[in-house]
Amino acid sequence: MRQLFFIWIFLASGFSFSQTITGVVKEKGSELPLPFANVFINNTTIGAATDVYGKFIITGTIPDQFELVASFVGYGTVSVIINRKGKPLITQNFELELLEDNLSEIELKAKRDKSWERNLKKFKEVFLAVPDDPYGKDIEILNPWVLDFSTVKPDNGFNYTQATAQMPLQLVNNALGYQIDFYLQDFRMLRNASRFFGQAFYKTLEPEDSLLESRWKEGRELNYQNSVRHLALSLLLKNSGAQGFEFYQANTGIPKENRTNDFYYELKKSIIPVNLELIYTKPLGNGIYRIFLPERMEVHHLNKPWPNDYYTNIYHAISWIWAPSGYFDVDRKGTLLHPTQLVLSGFIGRQRMARSLPLDFVPDKSFDGLLEELDVFQNRYISLNNLRETPWISLNKPFYYPGESLWLGGEMLYQNPARQDTLSRVLYVDVLNDQMKVLHHESFPITKGKITGGISLSDTLKKGDYLLRAYTRWSLNFGEMDIFQLPFPVLNPNETIELREETEEELFGDIVVKPDYSLSDSVFYRVMDLELNFQDSYENSVDASFLLSGLEGSVMAELDPNFRLEDRLNWLDKPLAEGFDSELPFDIEYGITVEGKFTPDKKRASLVSKITLVRGDLEDYGQVDSDSSGRFWASGLYFLDTALIAIAAMDDKLRPYGKVEVLPFSPPLFKGSFPKVRYQVKEISNEAESMLDFSGDFIQLEEFVKEEVKEKETMAERNYGYGEPSRQLRQEDLEKLTWEQIYGKLSIGGKLFGNYNYGEKVGSPLIILDGKNYPFLTGLEIEELLGGLEPSQLESIKVYSSPSDKAIFGMAGYSGVIMIETKKGFRTGPDSDRKFNSEGFQIFPVKGFSSFSEFLKNPPPDQYLRKKPTIYWDPDANTSEGVYKTQVKVPYGINQLRIRLEGRTLDGEAFYKTLKIEIQLDRL
Repeated sequence: MRQLFFIWIFLASGFSFSQTITGVVKEKGSELPLPFANVFINNTTIGAATDVYGKFIITGTIPDQFELVASFVGYGTVSVIINRKGKPLITQNFELELLEDNLSEIELKAKRDKSWERNLKKFKEVFLAVPDDPYGKDIEILNPWVLDFSTVKPDNGFNYTQATAQMPLQLVNNALGYQIDFYLQDFRMLRNASRFFGQAFYKTLEPEDSLLESRWKEGRELNYQNSVRHLALSLLLKNSGAQGFEFYQANTGIPKENRTNDFYYELKKSIIPVNLELIYTKPLGNGIYRIFLPERMEVHHLNKPWPNDYYTNIYHAISWIWAPSGYFDVDRKGTLLHPTQLVLSGFIGRQRMARSLPLDFVPDKSFDGLLEELDVFQNRYISLNNLRETPWISLNKPFYYPGESLWLGGEMLYQNPARQDTLSRVLYVDVLNDQMKVLHHESFPITKGKITGGISLSDTLKKGDYLLRAYTRWSLNFGEMDIFQLPFPVLNPNETIELREETEEELFGDIVVKPDYSLSDSVFYRVMDLELNFQDSYENSVDASFLLSGLEGSVMAELDPNFRLEDRLNWLDKPLAEGFDSELPFDIEYGITVEGKFTPDKKRASLVSKITLVRGDLEDYGQVDSDSSGRFWASGLYFLDTALIAIAAMDDKLRPYGKVEVLPFSPPLFKGSFPKVRYQVKEISNEAESMLDFSGDFIQLEEFVKEEVKEKETMAERNYGYGEPSRQLRQEDLEKLTWEQIYGKLSIGGKLFGNYNYGEKVGSPLIILDGKNYPFLTGLEIEELLGGLEPSQLESIKVYSSPSDKAIFGMAGYSGVIMIETKKGFRTGPDSDRKFNSEGFQIFPVKGFSSFSEFLKNPPPDQYLRKKPTIYWDPDANTSEGVYKTQVKVPYGINQLRIRLEGRTLDGEAFYKTLKIEIQLDRL
């Protein structure tokens, strides 16, 4: 999300020797003196309080040009710009006006509600610190109740949230050792941008001991480094290289979506190195300078180690700066004079009040600027935190009966989203009873961070409280906080949950969903054409990804709001405890995993060996190395239910030897208290009210015979069931290209395939030629296979290269897949049938991904639908230009739908909505 941070307004330049400012502060109208009023130079530690006669004296190093501010509680703040012009003594008087409608602190606190709390949280993220900033925990607002939030709808431009404060915000920054009075002048927050400015008076805190004093000093020095002041001064002095900055100009001719995450590939293509001598600077007088910027610039902070989200092969912080007017003005110390002149994003855009320094702070010349917060960012627990993941799961409804189908959907949360492709692709889901016994242990694939699945609950379940638990094996390295838990009840078939209407508080900033529908009748059910329009509070269309559950009107949408996605997102704000360490006993799974142990025939023989694994008759195939203890770990297989896997260690002559065993993975032990939800049960008196969810939800009518449907697409046209490729070339392209040109068009960054897997190596790609698999060929074998193929005689070439695209191919496709389809009748080159000889291999049954009956969105048109609790379920719904459209098949006898929506907008904001739709027959 792009953030525009206009930090504060001030004018300050040319600090000189000690000078004096005197004056009197009075009440406007009565002319009475205001004792104990604050008078200060904006954004500095230079200031004083008035005496009993309203007089003040400020002495110190006074700049030539500055903003002097006078304030008193209950009165309007007044400021004036002063040009000292070398005078040793300045006199400035103030008259402050009483604010008649000022509320007391008690009155202000009493007005606060849930909407205000939510806006306060967003305000802190913009004003104090971004959520993952370690400095954020050490700064607080002592009087947040002085804030008010409102919606502003201007005649021109976007609507926005405005924050106002009748009194100065009192901040304490225990990370840098300052108390700050901030006089908020303007605060505006949109969905994807924000700004604020005001006047700040810094007071230096007294440290409790020398250790704290040293920590504050180091923190101030470190935060000066890589600040806007530091960067601007390096541009002004043309010494950015010595200061640790490199500048690049964005090539606007290359669309953002065409850029890769390879810095060295993008260099001199989408980003052009900037010669600082060509950046024009112009003195404006009075110590003010104008710096002209060419377009948008990318800034690399070479001395700032940082886990950036932009490039995978460089490891320092990156920022972007842009001057909308083509220039920005600074003083001789690099201080930005007009915040609106510069748009900041990336690392430098993270700087909020938690990292702000007064303008009269001068860095220690002896400080080398290269320590870069080693105590924070170079500790191992920070690196571990960067690799964490956790799931969030939601169900199609909040309660179940024995034997029902439970459908689930959700998404993975990542502490560093850039790591998504390198982390787990297998999610485990357990169902436990209140005795902590695991009754169901299932696994589902994680595809592009999304999760869908289903479980057929045992028909022997007893009435009671149950727990759904979700985790990855990798997440088990980081403790209970990374395991997701969702309680749900199981009822007797003659019971249901007492319906209580949900009252949703309208909160400012919420997503608004407006439903519309039309109905049509068929013989066996009604067809509802449903349209949902998503808007933000500013009435702008919003695109979102979400789960949609359409329930029969008498079914509760949820039992407990504490398990919503919005609540789970708080996990992102909870890093590992400082000092956390782990031996990482669980590896990352890139597909179904076989873990085992190799034992050689001879006692003193090496335990290190090549382990070969084969699924079926070469349906999948892979090789891994055992380690010095004999342990091997093979991940990346992809199959459903249970498959037979042949495993053997191979000697230099490719003969099996020794023996292997497979180590099963057991669900982790349950720890902690068993969470439960509150609900009220009522008996169902009428059998017609009893409804159950099953995957086969229609009534078979024998007298109707379905007509045979002919296959319209060939297997090749459907990519042999493997889905859409990452990249492809069609016949019209291939007729004009050579093999060298084909390779260039299919490559990204000069490569067909990249290593996306954390800590893994890649080998040769899988070749699929006219539907036939050729796995693990050497380079020469690939040349031989493709050498007889003329590009003009090919129908298509398709490349599967991203982790989610190639995962479906199992270990054979671990290194990527090239799928080639020739024109009918044209084939040359080798074509031998591979048959697997399992002699010497040990055969093991291995459980794959759990198969499940997906929710039937499109039942047969010639069969009646039963009445059921779940009318519609879409765990992977997406809008297009803010609109979601679908067809819902509604059984006869259903008069009301309860639509539950939960997910995130494309810019990451979580939302939860329930909509009631009365099925009105006049819409037919």
